[in-house]
Amino acid sequence: MNFKQKIKNSTLFGIILSIYKNYFACRRSRFGLIHPTAFVRYPLIIKGIENVYLHEKTSILSGALILATRARFIMKRSSGAAEGLTVVTGNHISIPGIWVRDITDDMKPEDADKDVIVEEDVWIASNVTLLAGVTVGRGSAIGAGSVVRKNVPPYAIVIGNPAKVIGFKFSPEEIIMHEKALYPENERIPVEILEKNYNKYFINRYKEIKEFIKI
Repeated sequence: MNFKQKIKNSTLFGIILSIYKNYFACRRSRFGLIHPTAFVRYPLIIKGIENVYLHEKTSILSGALILATRARFIMKRSSGAAEGLTVVTGNHISIPGIWVRDITDDMKPEDADKDVIVEEDVWIASNVTLLAGVTVGRGSAIGAGSVVRKNVPPYAIVIGNPAKVIGFKFSPEEIIMHEKALYPENERIPVEILEKNYNKYFINRYKEIKEFIKI
């Protein structure tokens, strides 16, 4: 066997191994939910895998760290994350008279750990961190390296640490057309909410956003 053939065989073996890990080994783990069309690329670390819910056509690429031991991480349909995603559903707390390293989970208040939810049709770029209690709104885009500490409105574009809204993927009129093509009427976002978000997070903050992104 010549050198080129060895390389070809090695590459083919790697592809087969990757497919095996994703579609067989991964699904033997006890996810809360992993849809048959969901895709997870190794290597990654998940603590609290039973609290991770990956719906249809979702994807998480390699290098992810998901800490979900006492609250859930939910990624809804057709959303995905590039390499290096970090999800933290918990918080460290301080209690007078106790070393921080001696504080156990049963000492924490119930609201110390909160679900992290990624709604439908969201794209998360590389090395993004999602912190406890965050909901990333439908159709939004999270820029590389962002640290998301607060909820993201639907169809927003956010960047930075802490992540801030710098715009929207579509105008309210375009979102209405977009959702008519994808969602039944009872699941569409009302136009009043779309217009309110567009004004609150973009139009009324244009000078601030312009300074933030250094246009």
